[in-house]
Amino acid sequence: MNQHRHHMKFQVANTEISKPFMRMAFAIVVVLNFVVVQNTIAQEVYVQTGFEEFAVGDPPKDWETNGGDFEVAKDTVKTDKQALAILGGADGDGLGVPIETDNPIISVEFWIYVEGGGRSLNIKVASADNIGENNGCTYINWNADMVRLYDGAAWQPIGDFETDTWKYVHIVADVGKSEFEFASGNDRSDALNAKAEDGLPFRNPALAPTAKWFAFYLWGMTSPAYVDDLLVYEGADPLNLAVDPIEKLTTRWGQLKNGL
Repeated sequence: MNQHRHHMKFQVANTEISKPFMRMAFAIVVVLNFVVVQNTIAQEVYVQTGFEEFAVGDPPKDWETNGGDFEVAKDTVKTDKQALAILGGADGDGLGVPIETDNPIISVEFWIYVEGGGRSLNIKVASADNIGENNGCTYINWNADMVRLYDGAAWQPIGDFETDTWKYVHIVADVGKSEFEFASGNDRSDALNAKAEDGLPFRNPALAPTAKWFAFYLWGMTSPAYVDDLLVYEGADPLNLAVDPIEKLTTRWGQLKNGL
């Protein structure tokens, strides 16, 4: 009987000890979830699209287009049924979306398929008001089996780049420092975890404290390229797609243009 009473006392004591611990653990979980949600909400997404919402045969609706043969296509696609085809055009043609931000750091991710054999597209995260201005921006170009940058004086190789296959690219542009990081891989995880080429210079020092445009730009282009699952967002931390999945296929610029 005494042994039974002792056992009962132990159970009661153990229950009393566990209650405060459980309340504390619950409070910690709530706080951590709040922090995660706050960070997710605070991270502005400017473009998030797989190009499924746009009409085939035309450039993406509401994007800024300056000449060029840019069109949503179904023939070379990485995910779902559509991608952006960048097929050619005259020197100086471009396609892009404006960025409204107070954050000097902009991240860009996308799948890209570059046809081998010649010079292909340029990528700009630009700080000028004019989408066609080439100073004050990242100036990245694909040429044959190489990706390279223009530093204002000469083309500099960033590294080898496999053509005629889909690769994933991750770019982090710091407008405040006029420099950027570049990484690529066989998929998103591969690119995000790869050792990035960092400290890469803009073509010229930034013309403003923050980015104004993300744009595809043409100059001497002879080889087409295709882009799928494009993400443009603020900050250097990768966007959590488990919280904000790319399947939503929303375009921030479309919302801004329509006053939403």
